[in-house]
Amino acid sequence: MGESALLDEGRPEPVTDTPAVTGLEPLREGGIGSSLETLRRELLELGARLDRVVEPSGKSLVNEAARLLEKQVCKIAVIGQIKSGKSSFINSCVQIPDLLPTDVSPWTTAITKLHFQQRRPSEPAAVFQFFDEQEWQRIAEGGGLLRELTERLVPGFEPELLREQINSLRLRAASRLGPQFTELMGQTHSYEELCPEVLGRYVCAGDPSAPTRDVETQLGRYSDITRSADVHCAGGPFAFPTTVFDTPGTNDPFLLRDEITRRSLESADLYIVVLTARQPLSDADVALLRILRGLHKERFLVFINRIDDLSDISQDQREIQEFVKKRIAREFPDADIPIITGSARWANAAMNQSSLSQPFDRRSLAYFVETGLMRREDLVRTAQPSSPPRSDLKDALLTSSGVPAVYKAIDKLMFESHSAHVLRQVAQCYAELARASEATIGAELQQLTELQSTAATTARRVDSQLPRLDAELRQLGEVSQIIETSAKSIDEQMHEIVQEEVTSLRQSLTAEVQRYAEEERHVLTDTLRRGRGPSEWRCEADSLRRRLAEVFMTNFNRSSQRLVSLQARVSPELYQLMSMIVPGSQPPHEPDARGLPMPSPNISALSATVVLDLATTWWSAFLRRSPTAEQRGDEVAALICSEFAAVIDELANKAEMALMSYGTTMSKWSFGICNSIIEALRRRREELRSAYDGLAAEAGGSAAPESVAQRDQDIANLRERHTEAEAVAQRLQSILPELRPPDQRPGPASSSE
Repeated sequence: MGESALLDEGRPEPVTDTPAVTGLEPLREGGIGSSLETLRRELLELGARLDRVVEPSGKSLVNEAARLLEKQVCKIAVIGQIKSGKSSFINSCVQIPDLLPTDVSPWTTAITKLHFQQRRPSEPAAVFQFFDEQEWQRIAEGGGLLRELTERLVPGFEPELLREQINSLRLRAASRLGPQFTELMGQTHSYEELCPEVLGRYVCAGDPSAPTRDVETQLGRYSDITRSADVHCAGGPFAFPTTVFDTPGTNDPFLLRDEITRRSLESADLYIVVLTARQPLSDADVALLRILRGLHKERFLVFINRIDDLSDISQDQREIQEFVKKRIAREFPDADIPIITGSARWANAAMNQSSLSQPFDRRSLAYFVETGLMRREDLVRTAQPSSPPRSDLKDALLTSSGVPAVYKAIDKLMFESHSAHVLRQVAQCYAELARASEATIGAELQQLTELQSTAATTARRVDSQLPRLDAELRQLGEVSQIIETSAKSIDEQMHEIVQEEVTSLRQSLTAEVQRYAEEERHVLTDTLRRGRGPSEWRCEADSLRRRLAEVFMTNFNRSSQRLVSLQARVSPELYQLMSMIVPGSQPPHEPDARGLPMPSPNISALSATVVLDLATTWWSAFLRRSPTAEQRGDEVAALICSEFAAVIDELANKAEMALMSYGTTMSKWSFGICNSIIEALRRRREELRSAYDGLAAEAGGSAAPESVAQRDQDIANLRERHTEAEAVAQRLQSILPELRPPDQRPGPASSSE
């Protein structure tokens, strides 16, 4: 394996003994996500500064947010059909040319996760988890997913084909592993160092009959029982902590593989769809795009690989790119999806010094000349076997490979990721807490300064101050009680809103499915009554998925707005309470929804495999039962409603989790900041009362020199904390626009203003 020369000095450097690969700079400004990582690190630093000025109740909020920042990882799933060159693309993208085997067979079921900027010195470089006995039995005996699908499949489908595949997989694993087969179930293999040969034993199918000197090092030895592979890679092009998912192909009759790929998509932030130039947007590719329709469509890009296989690279790749662009526009109207053409083979060749010394194919060289990346007069010298490595050839390969363009697209898309939303939310909450601390400390400072200016206060004046302090302490207790009661009330209202909205969402989704089912029933029944019975009836339900996605987002946006409005109503009440005890204070308030929108939940449930997607051969069996037209229509309608019932349940559950998480977090911060203010004021009032008590007891009613000196020190400390809180608040306020996606950031002020 190789690694990039680009390393993140602020995180523990991963352990490796592999040489570095140089020459493929991801971005001029730094690694992919460098600006987001810089902001994340600054937020951690500002949180540490904030921790030194807030009250104990505020410290818990700061520490919780800091832990959240530390855990942020951008997850990128690379998906595409078998033989599209996904593994080769990943190798070039992560700048490790020989990392993933490029001959992985369709039998491999493991998701390989490549982790960057995340490994700590105590962690192994690679961990491979095997299926346990229970999981394997479900696979081998047709339980779990297989049984559920086969029982639901309509007549005409051949589930035995799946059973044969799974049994073949089991037999191959038992043949390879012998007595170890049962011993390894549920076990884990870890490695402190990693090389491609080790990885090949766990994720590459290999050839069981191939001769080998050492059976333990046989290619693909453990691949049949590997459930997951986690690999920590040194360096790489990423500045922000990133995990790249290498997924199984999608055009495979092995349903288990399709389900593994689909489930891996649910946890990803960004998606890279790899197509092949010779067959772009095949049926399998279109099916994959329809899966992505159920995901955040603005968070993926398309990479058309292997343009070096085209006869006329320049002309053909333009036509292919335009074709794909138009087709994707139909699937994703109003979405700006980056479509990049290139060749992972070119990128890997550029990183391999020996490749640069070998003769290169004429079609590629002609393309480099046509695009102005090389000069025609240099081609003769380039083609000579003894020619030294050429920097212009290397640059041409890298530029034409499309990988640098992919880097830029990922860098931009990272600001749309869940991690970026977390950073925006933390920055907003930190800013609120910093402003509250600034106001509270300022009030403390003013009161202590006034006390110090009257250090010679007589006992008579002290006596007159004590009732005022007692009254203020009582008021703080009353306000604290009001806030506690309000917090419970808001929590109850939030739960009520969420339940109402989730119920409404379920009803809307169910109504949409029923309406679609009724339309299909009517069309089919009417057709059969007219004596035009089709030889085959297909219902892939694509239009239904689109309508369900629209209904879901409409309902979810309305639900989130209700929660935002609830928080907005809380702010004036908190402001009135806070202004009573801290004049001029700025209470916590709900941030502008445009600057901190509630993240939409992942709706990949809409990509779930249903009977309707598999209904290609069952119609003839359905006809043999000779039902009436009405019976046929009713059965089809019932089938549609039954299949999408589970989809509706999952969508409703995802919405409920997202709404509850957002509402709970914002309420906790709003009321937590208020409690921090009250805690600070109560402590200050109690300290003042103690100071007055001491002053009244002193001889002549005058303050002792040591008391004056102590208060001088307290004032100095408060001024330092106030200055720090003010500086942190100002920086956090300026960070917020920087955390928005590039196209949502405010532009420079108009010259006319």
